[in-house]
Amino acid sequence: MNGVGMKTGGGISWMMVLAVFACLIALSGCISPQEFMAEPGPSPEGTVSPVVTTTPGTPTEGGGIDLLPDAGRGVPQYIIKTPYGYLITTPTSGVRVSVIEIRDDLDATGQRIISGRIKNDENYRIDHITVNFNLYNSNGHLIGNTFASVNSLGPGKVWKFSTQPFSYRDYQYYEMSGIFTA
Repeated sequence: MNGVGMKTGGGISWMMVLAVFACLIALSGCISPQEFMAEPGPSPEGTVSPVVTTTPGTPTEGGGIDLLPDAGRGVPQYIIKTPYGYLITTPTSGVRVSVIEIRDDLDATGQRIISGRIKNDENYRIDHITVNFNLYNSNGHLIGNTFASVNSLGPGKVWKFSTQPFSYRDYQYYEMSGIFTA
């Protein structure tokens, strides 16, 4: 063994095995070669924390969605956490969805959730939907937020959602603060 832990004299090194494995993954179509290239990302100062804010003419951010700096493109980009990783996307506007039902509920553990049903009224698949709710106390003060997200809602399909559970002692009511689509 030499100083870096590689076997010499005709043996297979761990670096060669790693290179072959990376090539196999790239050639299988699971990962494109572009995914191996480093891209400039947002600095910690440039990322908006996932709190719900409303700006006229733009969708509401929140619930696992972070705003990327504009970087002069003229179109905001968002990072959305999905079960299979992170997705960089731009919001879509004018997407037609119907809110069929919303109710305040308890989950199996006794924590509060907001649940309901939302229908895709478009004739195409909506890649991502996040519905955000503001939570208020008896004085009408905002005490927190909760959200629910779904990926890939087909045309005419209904999404039965439940938000992340929450437990505030002084919680009294909720308001839907926005629907983000991408």
